[in-house]
Parts: sequence; structure tokens; C-alpha cells
Amino acid sequence: MASDIAEAQADVRRIYSGGWGGPAVSAVVWLAAALTADMVGVETGAAVLFIGGAVLIFPANLALNRIMSGHADLPAGHPMRGLAIQTAATMSVVLLALWMVAPWIPGAFFPLAMIAVGAHYFPFAHLYGEKAFIIAGAAQCVAGFLFLALDAPGAVSPYVMAGLLTTTAAVLFFRYRRSG
Repeated sequence: MASDIAEAQADVRRIYSGGWGGPAVSAVVWLAAALTADMVGVETGAAVLFIGGAVLIFPANLALNRIMSGHADLPAGHPMRGLAIQTAATMSVVLLALWMVAPWIPGAFFPLAMIAVGAHYFPFAHLYGEKAFIIAGAAQCVAGFLFLALDAPGAVSPYVMAGLLTTTAAVLFFRYRRSG
């Protein structure tokens, strides 16, 4: 059984190129949301984060997968496919809920989204067999909680999250390149 899981995780790492694409695309989305929040307001920045997170990240990541590994997604019937789909779907639902309440919680929107995304990274540790996702998720959650506790200005946290995601993408990319 353990070797079946290890083989499935190796498939995920190979097909998804070590998992760096998701955080890389997410960093761009978070940066766009931060810039929008600075220029137009948190509610519009929240819309950018939801639309980018729910609409852009998945297809952009599939395109990166195809370019990097020759496969867009896990094949039907793969034992990890359900977990991959469930984690993506969960994030879209949570971002939608946060976007809907953004007008009432403008200062808390981005920190709460950081916590949601960070928690969303935890299952990736099993999906990929890669502990770096636990560290990345914990860093994102802690940062989100700190921004909430410090009542930091709303537009600062998405820039920090873009940086955390860029760092995560870089670590995963170099780990993947070193292993291949």
C-alpha cells in the first residue's frame, strides 16, 4: 500500500512538475489583487483575487503542466486525481464566500484569504509527497493571523502573500529540477 501511495505521489510530482506552477500563478494573481486594492479599493481587489483564483489559476497551471511535463492533468482513474480536484474546488468556494463578505470586512479580507490559501496547501503535502507544502501553508496561515491580530492596513498583506507564494514556487521549482 505504501509503495502504491509513493508511486501515485511520484506521478503527481512528475505530471505537475513538482507543484511550483500553482504558487507561481497564484503569486501573479495576488500581486494583481494587491495593486487593484491599492488603486481602486479592497472590494475590487477582492474581486480580482476571487476571479483570478477561481478562474485563472487552474487553467494556467494546466497549461504550465503541459509545457513542462507534456501532460496537463492526472489521468482519469489516478488515485490522487480526486484529492487534486477537491483541493482546487474547495479553494474556489472559500474565495467566493470571502469575496461576498469583503464589503463588511475590508481590513480582514486579505488576511483571511491568506489563512484560507495556507490551509488549502496542507493536503498538497500528501498529494505530492512533499513536506514543503506544509511549511508554505503554515507560513501563509501565520502571516494571515499576524495581519489580523495587528490590524495591518488591508493592502499590505496581499503583497506579502505574493512574496510568500513566489518563494514557495521558487523552492518547489528548484527541488523539482534537482530531483529530475
